[in-house]
Amino acid sequence: MPDTYIVFAALVMTLACLSLMGRFMQVTRRGQALGAMFYKGAASLCFVAVGLLGLLRLGDWDYGWKALAGLILGFLGDELLAMRFIREEKHDLYFSLGATSFAFGHVLFIWAAIERAGRFSLWALPILALLLLCSGLYARKKESHAGDMHLNAVLYICLVCCMGAVACAAAIVRPDLSALLFALGGLGFAVSDNILCAHYFGNDRRFLLNWLIHISYYGAQLLIAWSIFFA
Repeated sequence: MPDTYIVFAALVMTLACLSLMGRFMQVTRRGQALGAMFYKGAASLCFVAVGLLGLLRLGDWDYGWKALAGLILGFLGDELLAMRFIREEKHDLYFSLGATSFAFGHVLFIWAAIERAGRFSLWALPILALLLLCSGLYARKKESHAGDMHLNAVLYICLVCCMGAVACAAAIVRPDLSALLFALGGLGFAVSDNILCAHYFGNDRRFLLNWLIHISYYGAQLLIAWSIFFA
């Protein structure tokens, strides 16, 4: 398939992802759990498709397959988290399975970022410290209380911040378009998951926050998917 067609298809998938995300938010607000699962899964399949199209351009395969695998685990995590509203008697199980899928995805993203940079950069350490500080201050401001899940929530946020820090460090070490897109995606994840924890465990339940969570989340996944094109 010529590159022009691949890029065009990826642009179509990007627009479809954003459109389906908007539809997902609409049915979520109406409390339609089954419809929400369908539209969320469809939107997530679109960013997976963008990543797969990126691999078809035969760029950096070693980086690309790890990033694509992380995107696929994100899709699985989305569907598992959506299932908790359909099978409410197993809410905690699906929540844990979804979070675990995302956690493995972040590990793959960290691996991919190090692969793209060619090495681990010590720049990641001060960036990680800054992200953790911002996360802690934000959680305190929003009075987030995860109860029995507090330790798991803290560890997960630490992992997300680590991914964002490594992605930013990789962009410093190897400042090209692929690394920049991946770094922006990593920071988008940090923003999305911090807002998610504050929304889920804190005192601010405005639906606007749900929009911010998913705009930053799908933006992050799409940026990472597009980074494969330029690897």
